[in-house]
Amino acid sequence: MDFSITETQEGYRLHGDMTFSTALAALKLAAPYLRQPEARFDLSGVLKADSAGVGLLVEWQRIATRAGCALRYAGVPEALRAMIRVGGIQGLLPIEEPRD
Repeated sequence: MDFSITETQEGYRLHGDMTFSTALAALKLAAPYLRQPEARFDLSGVLKADSAGVGLLVEWQRIATRAGCALRYAGVPEALRAMIRVGGIQGLLPIEEPRD
C-alpha cells in the first residue's frame, strides 16, 4: 500500500506505509499541512513503518518548528512507538498519549 493523507475533523489522518519506499512521497504530501498554525497527524491508519517512518516524524517536526506550526502526533502505532523509544527520541516528538 502507498501513503496518503485525508482531512478529518480533528486534523489529518495518515494512511498506508511509512517506509523507505514511501518516505519521499510522504514528505512531499505532508509539507503543505506543516505550514499551517497547527496540525494534528493521526497515525492510526499507518499499517507498516520502519526507521524511515521514524525519520519522517522527526523531519516533519523540524519543518513544522521552522514554519511556526504546532504539530502533534496522535494514534501512533505501538511498533512505531517502540522504535522511537529504542532510538531515545520520544522526548523530541509531540506525541499524544493514547486515550483509555
